[in-house]
Amino acid sequence: SGLRLLPYDKPFNFSDKCNEGAEAATGDRLIFYNDDVRPRDADWVQEMIEPLQNPAVGAVSPKLLYETGKIQHAGLVTGVRGLIGTAFHQQPADSTMHVNFAQSMRNVSALSGACLAVRKADFLRVGGFDAVNTPVSHSDIDLCFKIREAGLRCVYTPFTTLLHAGHASLVHEEKNGKATAKRDKSSIYLLKRWGGDVTHDPFYNDNMRDWIYADSPTPIRMFGRNNPSASDGLDLLFISHDLSLSGAPILLLHLARWCRENGVFATVVAPEDGPLRAQYEAAGIPIILDPLIMTEHQSFRNLLRNFDAVLANTIRGWPAIRAAKHEGVPGLWWLHETEVGEHFLREDAQLRMSIPQADVIFAPSERTASVYRPFTDNAPRRIPYGIPDLGRPPDQPENDGRRMRFLLLGSVEPRKGQDVFAEALRRLPRDVQEQAEFHIAGRVMDPEFAAKVQALAEDVANLTISGALDHNDALALLNETDVLVCASRDEAMPVTILEAMCFGKTILSTSVGGLPEYIDSGANGLLVKPEQPDELAAAIGRLITDSEAMRKLGTNARATFEREFGMDRFGRDFIALVHEMIAAKRGTNAGSTTALPTLA
Repeated sequence: SGLRLLPYDKPFNFSDKCNEGAEAATGDRLIFYNDDVRPRDADWVQEMIEPLQNPAVGAVSPKLLYETGKIQHAGLVTGVRGLIGTAFHQQPADSTMHVNFAQSMRNVSALSGACLAVRKADFLRVGGFDAVNTPVSHSDIDLCFKIREAGLRCVYTPFTTLLHAGHASLVHEEKNGKATAKRDKSSIYLLKRWGGDVTHDPFYNDNMRDWIYADSPTPIRMFGRNNPSASDGLDLLFISHDLSLSGAPILLLHLARWCRENGVFATVVAPEDGPLRAQYEAAGIPIILDPLIMTEHQSFRNLLRNFDAVLANTIRGWPAIRAAKHEGVPGLWWLHETEVGEHFLREDAQLRMSIPQADVIFAPSERTASVYRPFTDNAPRRIPYGIPDLGRPPDQPENDGRRMRFLLLGSVEPRKGQDVFAEALRRLPRDVQEQAEFHIAGRVMDPEFAAKVQALAEDVANLTISGALDHNDALALLNETDVLVCASRDEAMPVTILEAMCFGKTILSTSVGGLPEYIDSGANGLLVKPEQPDELAAAIGRLITDSEAMRKLGTNARATFEREFGMDRFGRDFIALVHEMIAAKRGTNAGSTTALPTLA
């Protein structure tokens, strides 16, 4: 009869099963056919293999229906919630939605492996199903991406229809105890290896996803890049409350870049778009924009559950910590907020209840860590920030004929103290003001406060106020500055201070947050009390009249940066913390057998 039965007595591995069958098959056309699929048409095999007569076609799948008669598969869609979805899911079998797409043969990004036809030569040439990285889930997606990478097309045909119960094979294996006990990391593998293809569908654009893709309660966007050299290692999910050019999001970007460079795979999720997204894309780091991450939505839990650990960045990341706890995934919380943290802890009961749910909390200073210690038995750790070494610029000549330059760089809001700085400048004698140039730059967060600062600035000579800057423009401005001023009422450890130290600039700051832990006033910077414009004015005047002391403070600030704030030191401290946390978490889960990934 031409029918052969090949025994497969191994732990359930869909991909390996199919590969063994393909090797044994003698025909030049293969149809992978799940045991829970039933044809409705006598000529279904002919309709499946006919498109393969076109040498440009690499794979074909038919219309699949649920037992209810609704569409289960009419071509797959990528870049949707859950990474992969079905076009026209649960629509009537004869749906004419969107110019009759479900009834039209067409190119698609991926096909269902429940019933899939390929040429045997093409299947073997691309390496078949990946039994290691996609043993069960997403094996069909990986195969389709390999077929497309080989220059062939994936084609959906509506000219035959089959019924598919859906996952019946896996349910049977689970009941018989043969299904794998390991966590399913296939979705992470898709992001790692096929980040470009799984986040972008060339046949189903943004408007189509938003208008006719019914399986998402709100639009979602993804960005990534294919990586043929993807390898095993730690898989981390980073949660950023936004993608603005403010300190905490920039620090997370630095950490994600360091992870990529050191063999740690990081995916970043944020609730909305922002200017840092382009930098993540340029670094080849997958990024997902999803407003539902702040609601503990089940789709977010589904995403995070197979990562090795989750890192929530800033106090606003508490929903991610709760979701990680619910899914049993190790959760780290990087908290930067000091007095702001104290305020929200007083006001927000949800936040207070979330603090003990983090497996590890770490902060940039003892002062910041102390804010959260009363709320958890897991004592928050102090890990100083780290940023890449931007390189110290050449020393300025001792007398180059220009005015000394002071810069306050930060978002314009009361917490940052631009009003205190402007008032301090007003109190300087006019002749002292004229010996220097002053600049306030940053995006306006509080228009009323910005107007107050602008009014104070009218009486100051040589004071410029500008708006938001691109990060590179901000660094260029900082590079041309002599003194970085921080007049803040509250801080942890501003990124601008780290960058100024890296450049060997003099730091003049208020003694708030963790700054006194790193700045020894008179040695590697100057500290003044917060909200004391007279004291700040005196320090500014001292620097203007003693350029040699100013240069010495800058030199010592650079030495502090090299000792305390290197990116490699911070990255390794962070990964050591991740390993410690995962090991402790797995120590409480007796059934865990997965080996702990190591740092490359």
